[in-house]
Amino acid sequence: MSGLGYAVRRWWFRRFHRSVRFGWMAVSSGVKSNDVPRLGIGLAMIAFGLVKGRSSRRLIYKTSIDVDQGTTIRVMRGRHPIAETTPIP
Repeated sequence: MSGLGYAVRRWWFRRFHRSVRFGWMAVSSGVKSNDVPRLGIGLAMIAFGLVKGRSSRRLIYKTSIDVDQGTTIRVMRGRHPIAETTPIP
């Protein structure tokens, strides 16, 4: 059952910046060992990760078309198309 907890934790922390997960591990370790500096560093890492947030979306492909040239836009998820426009004249 611990494997399920690990998977849920990874799914949950995937929403945040990776420093939040490392900070959470430091906080948990600091609480268990009663280590106040580790606890403070962990809380600082969590705050940094929450402020920084996830990385913004990045441009994958960009192109231009000439006049009188048609194009179709197809959105792919993996190998499968999930959306497609009609040909633009």
